[in-house]
Amino acid sequence: MKQVLIVEDQRMPRKYMERMISDSKKYTLAASISGADIALAYCRRQSIDLILMDVCTAGNKDGIEAAAEIKAAFPNIKIIAVTSMVEVSFLERAKAAKVDSFWYKDFSPEELIDVIDRTMMGEHLFPHETPKVKLGLADSADLTAKEIQVLRLVCDGLEYSEIATALCIAERTVKYHVSNILQKTGYANKTRLAIAVTGKKFIIPNLPEDLELDTTE
Repeated sequence: MKQVLIVEDQRMPRKYMERMISDSKKYTLAASISGADIALAYCRRQSIDLILMDVCTAGNKDGIEAAAEIKAAFPNIKIIAVTSMVEVSFLERAKAAKVDSFWYKDFSPEELIDVIDRTMMGEHLFPHETPKVKLGLADSADLTAKEIQVLRLVCDGLEYSEIATALCIAERTVKYHVSNILQKTGYANKTRLAIAVTGKKFIIPNLPEDLELDTTE
């Protein structure tokens, strides 16, 4: 039977994947871990045929970074990236990392077991585009790439001057982008915007610990 490594730091999705593998007649669970940063070590210790790799996990490395390292060392291991985050950069990064397939937990029409079976048979399953998420009055697809860059840093809690330094642009340009985002989405200020974006799992921020998440619009 094919040996499967699960990399997932959330309890419910991990239990779902473990149960799905245990109920199958083709696969067996080799290990189930919470951090992508130790996945390569597991591959070196035992024979792994397939990895279900969550993109955002515990530890200091995301799943796509770990997948690239594993593919470089073990090109025959199949890797399926899984995520519930509709981050626009994930698809291209996963393809560049030579991930075999990509599955959105909350948006993909295919069942995960079907994606696994087809991937193991040599198919490469990728969605045509990142799912759209409603952000106030706008769709996530209505934002430009630069606006998304700025929005990520807004969600990180950075001030205008810090965002300007990080992106090597003028502070007035940052304010211009934030103003455009607020106008498109209809949110009253950047704090409300950051809370809504984080709650809708559109991008991955590192919010200050004292900023309480609230998805109410």
